[in-house]
Amino acid sequence: MVSLILREGIDGASVSKIAKEAGVSPATIYVYYNSKEEMISDVFRECAQRPYQYIARQLHAEMGGEELIDTIVRGAYTFSTEFEEVFSFVEQCSRCPTLSAKVCEEECSCDILELIHSYQERGILKRYSDWNMGAVLFAPVRFLAMNRTLPKRDIDVQLDELVQMLQALLLR
Repeated sequence: MVSLILREGIDGASVSKIAKEAGVSPATIYVYYNSKEEMISDVFRECAQRPYQYIARQLHAEMGGEELIDTIVRGAYTFSTEFEEVFSFVEQCSRCPTLSAKVCEEECSCDILELIHSYQERGILKRYSDWNMGAVLFAPVRFLAMNRTLPKRDIDVQLDELVQMLQALLLR
């Protein structure tokens, strides 16, 4: 279904096309889901959690603040390149108001937010709201990931600079 939506868009991916790609009948889909939107929302939620799970596996509470920020930024970028289809699907669904209203990014990133809270409590990271922490940590990486026209060495330079900027902004 992810590939179909990337090829044809959310509106172009009908239940019959989704069923055909999955090798099942449209009736089978309606056994599990009441609507196409419900099905896409479930897949969107699952896919939206994957980058945060990927990053969380690389983090541990003993990291210093600089290493934490570096690992989050580089992990988010690496996920976007290693799992480009999932990344693109999440980005497309995020721009759909009805879908993005049903999938809360804060819910998807709860493991990372809990770790960030522990760094805030220990005085390593400044105390900003979860919304702003998510915005400054992940939105710039998404921007770089969606605009991958630079050579890899230039991307590395941009990531280095971004890490330094975020460390200056977020560390105490």
